Amino acid sequence: MNHQSSPTGLPGQSGITNHIPVPLPTPPVELFTDPRGFVWRLVEDGQDGRLFVPEKVNPASCPRLVWAREAELAETVGPLTRVERAA
Repeated sequence: MNHQSSPTGLPGQSGITNHIPVPLPTPPVELFTDPRGFVWRLVEDGQDGRLFVPEKVNPASCPRLVWAREAELAETVGPLTRVERAA
């Protein structure tokens, strides 16, 4: 246990600090549907266009190789339409 004061601490204050993790805000999930009714999740909207994964897929654990470009989806399954959520 560290009971020495820290160089920036107040006199009599121990060098022990408690770090409380603060959750970072997550951006809202944007969903799109294709003409078949299949739902896609927007995972990146970058310079190379928008990239999607199926709605139920976790993009953090899904290899990027599996992500689909919007142009490829439109060519394969038809245009994507944004899913509007009820407030």
